[in-house]
Amino acid sequence: MEKPKDADRIWVVVNDDLIATRGGGVKQLQVQEIAVNVHIFLEQISSVLEKTPETLGKFHLDELEIHAEVTAQGAIALLGTGVQAGTSGGLRFVFRRSPPSV
Repeated sequence: MEKPKDADRIWVVVNDDLIATRGGGVKQLQVQEIAVNVHIFLEQISSVLEKTPETLGKFHLDELEIHAEVTAQGAIALLGTGVQAGTSGGLRFVFRRSPPSV
C-alpha cells in the first residue's frame, strides 16, 4: 500500500507572534522534525523532574502536568505566563511518580 503524499507532514495552527494566542493560520510541518523536537523537549523536562522534590512540607508531589505548544518553526515550547486561561490544543504531558518499591 502506498503512503499518502502528505503522510510525513502534519498541519499545525500557528501564530507568528510570540504572544500565545491562536488564529495566525495553519502550516504543514515535517512529522520527523516534530518527533525529534518532542524527544529533545522530554529529555529537558526529565532533567527538571529529576530535580523536583517528592515532598513539599506536608504535601506529596504525585503528578506534574506540563502544557506545551508547537511553534511555527516546529519547536516545542512551554506555555508560560500571559497564556489565556482558555487556551486549548497544543501538547499536554502528564508525569506521575512511580509507586515506591516494596
